Amino acid sequence: MSLALGVSFLALAVMLGGLAALFRHRNEGAMSALRTFALVGAASIALLHLLPEALGEIGWLGFVAAAAGFLAPAVLERLVLGEAGAHRTPTTALAMGYAAVLAHQFGEGAAVASLSRVGQLSLPIVIALAAHTVPLAMVVAIQVLEVRAGTGGKRAMSAALAGIALATVIGAFATRLVDAEQFEAVEPWVLSAVAGLLLHALSHEAIASGPATFVSRAGEAMGGLLGLFLATIGIDKEEWVQQIPVALRISALVILAGLIFLRSYGPRRAVEHTH
Repeated sequence: MSLALGVSFLALAVMLGGLAALFRHRNEGAMSALRTFALVGAASIALLHLLPEALGEIGWLGFVAAAAGFLAPAVLERLVLGEAGAHRTPTTALAMGYAAVLAHQFGEGAAVASLSRVGQLSLPIVIALAAHTVPLAMVVAIQVLEVRAGTGGKRAMSAALAGIALATVIGAFATRLVDAEQFEAVEPWVLSAVAGLLLHALSHEAIASGPATFVSRAGEAMGGLLGLFLATIGIDKEEWVQQIPVALRISALVILAGLIFLRSYGPRRAVEHTH
């Protein structure tokens, strides 16, 4: 597969994420399912893909970079917004999450370019990368639409998604300008920081909000389980996963599924107002 076609698939995945966000209000169950699918999918990418890949390269130091990525935005929120503003951060959560997604897509573009350069870029690989892109684009699109509700939200969403697609393209062609060894040296540090930054942005949605009806709760549970399922497809082939006993793998999946049900059927938080 050519590099141009691979990048086009990733750009299409960005568009699909945006379309899913636009149509999330068609019915209550679908809205809840799509939102939770995007959140769980994005969190799974950070925890099951980005962070383990970085740890495999730089060891436990990856946790330091991830912690910095997670905590730095919280410190900035308090410094810039103050004590009261730190509890009303839909806009800053969007900014932090968007920065993380841009960095992630830059890396995805670079990965596609590297595979294309050695002749290993194939349709299954591109589809797997695109499956990671869809929930990330959905998270960004949903947050933009909510922050800019009633004030040009669709236009702002289109601009944000265009930026994500552009970051993918830039990443794909930046490898021609940057020495491959230099890029590989900093990549695990960037992956760790991006994982932490992404988890920080998603932490604002750790407790569900919105209507606590049977339909919405069931939609959240199904969407979350689907997001977890897609994130774990093929992960059993990863070296770090194979080193974990099967019983522990199953226990981890059960715990993650339990957390999804807890979020879906647990207490709701008050809806934050944007400023």
